[in-house]
Amino acid sequence: MLKKRIGLFGLKKLIRNSDAVSEVMGEVLLTSIAVLLVSSIGIFISTYDGATDIPHTQVKEWMNEGTDIIYLEHSGGEFLETEAFEIAVNINGTKYIYPPASIYSDLNRSNWQLGDRIEINTSSNWEVDIKDEDEIKVFLIDTTSKQTIQYLTISSGENVDPAGVYPII
Repeated sequence: MLKKRIGLFGLKKLIRNSDAVSEVMGEVLLTSIAVLLVSSIGIFISTYDGATDIPHTQVKEWMNEGTDIIYLEHSGGEFLETEAFEIAVNINGTKYIYPPASIYSDLNRSNWQLGDRIEINTSSNWEVDIKDEDEIKVFLIDTTSKQTIQYLTISSGENVDPAGVYPII
C-alpha cells in the first residue's frame, strides 16, 4: 500500500474547497446561541417563586382611651386563620406585637370571620396607656410571607365610619 502524501499542493486544494465550512460554522454558532438563550430562560422561569397569595380583608378600627383597648372588627373580605397572621401596633413610634396565640385566645377559634372583634388591651399586654392624641398605627402582617395584609390608623370612638362612598337613603 502506498501512502499518499498531502503536501503543500493538497493543503491548497483543501483550502480552496472550504466554501461550505463557514456556513456550517455559522449554523453551529447560531444553534449554540439559541440553545443557551432557551436554557437560560428556562432556568429563570423554573426558579421564579411567583407572587405570594396575601389574603384581602376589610377591618374597622377604633380605640377606647378610658379602658386602653384597641378594637379591630372584621368587616368583610376573606377569613383569616389566626396562626397565619399577627398584629403589629405602633404607638407613638414604639412597636408592639400581638402574636397569633393571643389572637387565638381572644377569638376562641382558629379563624377570624366576618363580624368578629379583636380587643387589644394595651395596658395589660404592653403596660401602655393610650390617649386620644396618641399616634396609633396597626399593621396586620401575614406570618408566612412577612407582608402587610392591611395598614390601619386608629382614631378614638366607635362611631367612626370606614372611608368610602355611601348611598343617600
